[in-house]
Amino acid sequence: MSRQQGRGSLVDTFKSVSLQPPTTANTTVYTVPTGDSGAVPPIPPTTTIIKSIIISNISGSTVNTKVRMLDSSNSNLEILLHDANLSHPEVKEILTHPIVLEQADQIKIEAATGNAVEILLSIMEIT
Repeated sequence: MSRQQGRGSLVDTFKSVSLQPPTTANTTVYTVPTGDSGAVPPIPPTTTIIKSIIISNISGSTVNTKVRMLDSSNSNLEILLHDANLSHPEVKEILTHPIVLEQADQIKIEAATGNAVEILLSIMEIT
């Protein structure tokens, strides 16, 4: 069987992930799945391409919003992607280019007010 016929080929899965954080804590929106070669059947490693991150203010007042990327392969370094006040009813795309995440990396959101913002990720998982 050739790689084009499915054995050993990569699988691309497009997904939308959304969340309305209920608290002001730094909340995980998405975590890249990790592989497990010892599982039966084996679970292949995953790489994720974040194509879009949209945040919207649904609170009725201005809310400070932070979006971070946690790099699990670099001592859990958190990289700030967005830190700004979001007025009501503002909707904002925070990425200008796609970003690549590896196994166990995360996207997190923090808002100054719980239940005040929504976040939508458009992603492609490659396994």
